[in-house]
Amino acid sequence: MKFARIFSGTVGLREAASVVFALSALLPLLLTVFVLHRSGALWTFEAQIAVLLAVTVAVLGFVVFRQMVDRVARLAGSLAVSGESPRAPTDASAIPGLGRVTEIGQIGDAFARMLEDLRNSTERLEDLVFKLAALNEVVELAARVPNMQQLLALVLERTMRTVRATIGSIMLLDRPRGVLRVVAARGDTDDVPVGAEVALGEGIAGKVAQVGEAMLVEDIETDPRFARPNAPRYGTGAFICSPIRVEDRIIGVVNLAKGAASPVDPRRFSPMDLQFLSTLMAHVAYALENARLLEEARLSTERLQTVVEDLRTAQTRLVEGETVRALGQMASGMAHHLNNLLAVVSGRLQLLLLRARDPALRKPLETAERAVGDAAEVVRRVLGFSAAQPVPETTRVDLNEVAADVIELTRPRWQDAAQLRSAMVDIRFEPGDDVVVAGEPAPLREVLMNLMLNALDAMPQGGCLSVRTWTENGWVYCSVGDTGSGMTSDTRQRALEPFFTTKGPKGVGLGLSVSLGIVQRHRGEMDIQSTEGRGTVVTLRIPCPGVTPPPETVPLTPAPTAPLRILIVDDEPTVLETLADTLTEDGHTVLSAASGRDALALLDGGERVDLVITDLGMPGMTGWELARALRTRWPDLPVGLISGWTNSADFNAEKSSHVAFVVAKPYTLGALRTALAPFRPRGR
Repeated sequence: MKFARIFSGTVGLREAASVVFALSALLPLLLTVFVLHRSGALWTFEAQIAVLLAVTVAVLGFVVFRQMVDRVARLAGSLAVSGESPRAPTDASAIPGLGRVTEIGQIGDAFARMLEDLRNSTERLEDLVFKLAALNEVVELAARVPNMQQLLALVLERTMRTVRATIGSIMLLDRPRGVLRVVAARGDTDDVPVGAEVALGEGIAGKVAQVGEAMLVEDIETDPRFARPNAPRYGTGAFICSPIRVEDRIIGVVNLAKGAASPVDPRRFSPMDLQFLSTLMAHVAYALENARLLEEARLSTERLQTVVEDLRTAQTRLVEGETVRALGQMASGMAHHLNNLLAVVSGRLQLLLLRARDPALRKPLETAERAVGDAAEVVRRVLGFSAAQPVPETTRVDLNEVAADVIELTRPRWQDAAQLRSAMVDIRFEPGDDVVVAGEPAPLREVLMNLMLNALDAMPQGGCLSVRTWTENGWVYCSVGDTGSGMTSDTRQRALEPFFTTKGPKGVGLGLSVSLGIVQRHRGEMDIQSTEGRGTVVTLRIPCPGVTPPPETVPLTPAPTAPLRILIVDDEPTVLETLADTLTEDGHTVLSAASGRDALALLDGGERVDLVITDLGMPGMTGWELARALRTRWPDLPVGLISGWTNSADFNAEKSSHVAFVVAKPYTLGALRTALAPFRPRGR
């Protein structure tokens, strides 16, 4: 080792260790020997032994120290060989008095490289944690956001933020049409507007969707796969198009681009970005598929609910129809018996009126006759409700006039009675234009009367009752609304059922059901809308009528007809006797038979008559069967029908051909005279 090399500026660790050992161990020993020599003590035995031991220890220490330094030098050499290219010497390797130690510099450089690697690893770890957090956030969004459009917009925003992209879009595949459609876009929606379409197989997105493999473009400007010149806003950055896959099906693609000079991130897409996109798109694909299935399930549920509502409505109408049919059968039989009884009462009253001349006697008889007529009208309407037959279009009825009449008729209820309870009822009538229907005014008046009374019952403390009429799309509407207690959902559904009532013992539950029957006979419909605590609105709608001629006026009591010889047939003795007395009183000759077979036997026995009048419902042989037999055996013999079941409007053409007229029970003298007027005595 040369002395000049020690101070040359750069020395090895071994040379530096030798210098340090010489200065720290040998130099003090030499000074000690020199002092002992000068004092004469060196030549003593003890001093020589001490010097010899000191030299021995120094040599042994130098050997051990040199071995340790050799190992440190070899470690520094190995770090220098395994590291990068040598760096410029740093101040950390300079030792005052010795210069720069090569091995210490090598160790410092190795630790610097390790620190830089650690920093890079930390950055990659932070980026990985950031991407995992973004992935977890997207998964949570997929579970929390059911709307597909909102989910796609949020996924695109989180993805672009994670990979630091500046422009992005998501396109879904419309496989039947073979196109990709942009459903979400960010960064520059002018270049890729939402709703834009790309054919499958065209461009990078179309090819990725067709092939199913991701495509990475390192430089947009120079890559030949871009079919058009690059827009300036893209710069010379990277572009990636990744498929969105559900198992083996491609359902769309995601496009991401970043400019090379972007202030957000000047780097291109890293392998970790590609891995993140691949993992994210797998989750997004299933989220989109779940959202699509959820949307289809929602639509299917809505359609199913609609079908269920239709079935429920049909079931309700079927139940109502069966209930009304059963009620009709009961009402029909009841009407027949009541009409027979009323026919007896009416016939006897008319006979008394024909014979009575005293005004004091005639007045109560006329009152009784009117009461019987009213009772017959009630029976007829009950029978008509149960049969639900259409009303003949013979009369034009103005619903404004009907509503005004009903409002005036119910004035004692909504004004006088309400004031006694210190309740105020506000009546609001909004008449429409040309609200004319074809039908009967009395039944329609009864419907509105029933609805208004129900509305007043629902407002015991007062409120507002509104009546409104209008026309729309060929229908005439009339609504009656109140601000009363309203109905529950169950009550509203059952409100039109016969015998259902919420009024307790004072209600019979036939008001709305009878009203519904009247409206249906006018070819109309009834709808109830109600909210509990807020009130009820009942709306009727009836078709607009055609032009119908007014009915001909028929005199109530025509003059007596020419005397006839008449055979009457009825299984009810009281009815048969009353009819016979009425016809006899009117100047006719009457023969009686208690059944159809008795009537045929009487005619077979040689009796000659001008006319046969028979009841409809008789045991053994009905009135139709008797009329058919008479038409077959005596074609020129006219047959009339008198019945408590129905009237002539209900007969078909085949049945009507067997009878000359039909008179409904309870009959009147005027109806009998009108029916008998066309007939004259036959030659004997």
